[in-house]
Amino acid sequence: MYYLKKLKSFLQLSILFFLIFSCTKNEIPPATLEMRDSLIYKIGSDLPFTGKEKAVVEGKIIEYDVVEGMRHGDFRFYYENGNLEVQGQMDHNENIGKWHYYFMTGELESEGHFVDNKPEGKWTWYFPSGKIMEEGIFINGKRIGLWKQFDEQGNLTIEKEFLLDDSITTEENYLDKFRNN
Repeated sequence: MYYLKKLKSFLQLSILFFLIFSCTKNEIPPATLEMRDSLIYKIGSDLPFTGKEKAVVEGKIIEYDVVEGMRHGDFRFYYENGNLEVQGQMDHNENIGKWHYYFMTGELESEGHFVDNKPEGKWTWYFPSGKIMEEGIFINGKRIGLWKQFDEQGNLTIEKEFLLDDSITTEENYLDKFRNN
């Protein structure tokens, strides 16, 4: 009987220990890297960093690969609620390939490609419902050709033709208005 009581107490303590430590949130550490001379270093080191960084920066989680001090590979940025905000690829600190941007609630907000760190090809923005809000083509970071905007019911509301000479470059503000909302 004595051993059964001891075993029961041990099991109860084990279960309590398991519940306490398995239910605690895995805390993401603050950033341990810093940018110097356009390269990424571990704070306090003189060698450019190589590895994976996952840290809290300004209340949001950022996760990316670094090779010899440059962002290279997967890049992810998360909202404070843990949902993915941005996902793409980087090559020597430049955006490349297909990128996805998400609303805080998790729905796709926009998607498109980067070439040489500039939007290139078809880009599409969505309403939280998943319906297309705007779509068009970028060439070398500039809106070119016919761009279309839609209301939430899918009705075409605006069509605008952009010529090479009158196009707005993305550096001015076009993509930023969508990223900051």
